[in-house]
Amino acid sequence: MSTVDSEISGNSFVPAEPDSLFERCSWFYALCREYLFRDHTDEIAGSIFPESGPVAGTHVVELGCGPGFYSCRLATEFPEIQATGIDLSENLLVRAKLRAARRRLVNCDFRVGDAHALPGAIGNVDAVVVSRLFLIVPEREAVLSEIFRVLRPGGRCFIAEPTSGFRTRIPLSCMWLLSKLTSSPAGSYREPLQAHVMTRPDFAALVHTQPWESADLQYDGWYQYAVCQKSGGATHDLEAPVVAQVEAYATAQSVA
Repeated sequence: MSTVDSEISGNSFVPAEPDSLFERCSWFYALCREYLFRDHTDEIAGSIFPESGPVAGTHVVELGCGPGFYSCRLATEFPEIQATGIDLSENLLVRAKLRAARRRLVNCDFRVGDAHALPGAIGNVDAVVVSRLFLIVPEREAVLSEIFRVLRPGGRCFIAEPTSGFRTRIPLSCMWLLSKLTSSPAGSYREPLQAHVMTRPDFAALVHTQPWESADLQYDGWYQYAVCQKSGGATHDLEAPVVAQVEAYATAQSVA
């Protein structure tokens, strides 16, 4: 995606949309997602699916999917579901589609979309997975409102956000540095200069902006989690599987 200073509309100049670091440095972010960030696949599955496993046709959306890490993992482990990854970065979505193609996944697709205004085809979904998205998006409450809107009655969302400010800010800071080294002149990007890590009170306040039927918040040494359920569907205890998964990760892992 190239950066353009302005576009002409009639007789007036309209500033072009800023470029994205996730387009220019998609390769670097994909490496971070693969080798640096924690894998929460087991926690996600234990939180959004019943103990007996998902029913055929369950639709799971990974919001801010990047290179499609969780969409492909879940589609591989649960071939009965349909996984959809949504992201603004077309370059990252190319990587996600290649990832799914290499695994010959027919139950996994990817779409360009803004977390603040999800595509019209996304609605009445069974579960939404969000990992590290709230570090960079503006208007967090609007994003969470969209998640709540597209979930079916009884649907669930799983949110994982880092708590370590210094470690969490390294990837985005490196992307800014890479952009300055590879752009002549350095471009203007829509991402913030640093990732915005939420405190526990801020995270809890964000989660409770929506009228969930239940919202379970848990914490370990490096991440904070929310498993939320929309009212109107069958319920079962959310706390036990989440606590078990979080405690296991806190004991077994010391890196994010």
